[in-house]
Amino acid sequence: MSRIGRALAHAVIRAYPRAWRERYETEIHELVDETDARLPDAVDLATGAIQRRLIGGAHMRFELGYRHPSAFAILALIIMAPTLAVALLSLVGHELGVGAVASVVDPLLASITAPRVIDLGLVVAPLVAFLLAALPLLDARFEQGDDGRMLALRVRALPVNLLVGAVAIILGASLIGHIITESVLQLGA
Repeated sequence: MSRIGRALAHAVIRAYPRAWRERYETEIHELVDETDARLPDAVDLATGAIQRRLIGGAHMRFELGYRHPSAFAILALIIMAPTLAVALLSLVGHELGVGAVASVVDPLLASITAPRVIDLGLVVAPLVAFLLAALPLLDARFEQGDDGRMLALRVRALPVNLLVGAVAIILGASLIGHIITESVLQLGA
């Protein structure tokens, strides 16, 4: 095997699930070192690693999110912050009737929502924030059951991520409700 192919094969072996590596890793490393295999053999090893991950019952996680869930919650808050600020200012100015806030919010809203891209970004931000907050909570795997293969899904209950996800859902639902209400009211219904 070429030096690059051998290095790639050794790296790919680390992609296999832990249980598989505990059983076969030493033998496969020795086999890679002893044979004159080529780069396509490293590709075969990579294909096997993907199959073991998907079919072999190993966990499928977004590792970075799984290891750093608070960072994902903070990133979700940062993405959602402009939408949350606009919604809260609008709520205080219009729904609670604080005229001073409404007089400041209306020109601001007119200027930032005029470009449809920004308006769309403000509406999509809660969905993106929810996905970022929820991603580290999920752990999926394929398991062999009595009826065949099944997808098992575990959800971790991390308070910060759950709170940020709940805020994103409430904010997104409020925006959608507001958009529908404003559209229906503007049509005269």
